[in-house]
Amino acid sequence: MNITHVTSGKIIRSINSALLLSATFLLASCSQQQTSAMEERLASLELQQQSSLELQQQASEAEDRLAILEMQNRYVLAMDYFDADGYAAVFAEDGILDWARGEVIGRPAIREFMATGTYDLRKLNFQPAQTPEGKEWEPAVRHLVTNQVIELNGDTARVVSYWMNYSNAADRRKIEWLSYGSWDDELVKIDGEWLFKRHKIFNENNPNRFTAGQASPLIK
Repeated sequence: MNITHVTSGKIIRSINSALLLSATFLLASCSQQQTSAMEERLASLELQQQSSLELQQQASEAEDRLAILEMQNRYVLAMDYFDADGYAAVFAEDGILDWARGEVIGRPAIREFMATGTYDLRKLNFQPAQTPEGKEWEPAVRHLVTNQVIELNGDTARVVSYWMNYSNAADRRKIEWLSYGSWDDELVKIDGEWLFKRHKIFNENNPNRFTAGQASPLIK
């Protein structure tokens, strides 16, 4: 037997075994690196998706808040210009106007309330007036809404606001502050539109409708 040949064969087999083992370790290492990289990538994608959903939610909430403020503004404009259709349009079909003289229930009744001039503060302290050209100078009443706190809950919301109004009925060239108070409203979102479910009006000039001395409406 050729000893040299046998020894060479053992050496070759040992080298092959070592190479195979190294290759196995290398493949295992590559597989772990790929798995780790994939896990990191998935975690990154999940984080991006979560951030995107949060941004969408924030954008949707901001749109709802803006829509509610615009709805309040449309209500005030309709009231000040005696637009009965516009006034009723910001209430749900079964909406409730809850004011000093009681409740007006349902959109048709609310429209009638405005159309008949039940709420017309131009009559307070009214004095006739004319323009320099001799034309009749109608008085005006204007309302302001401020300090809105909006609590959103899906397709419903609660909104607490301050309001105040003023007139020039006594003297067209002067402002007379009339009254002020707050609203505590229940809103509902129907077909993408925010509407009054219950519009509750408090008046600090009314002995039966004031909130002074009571707990903050934001304290639950």
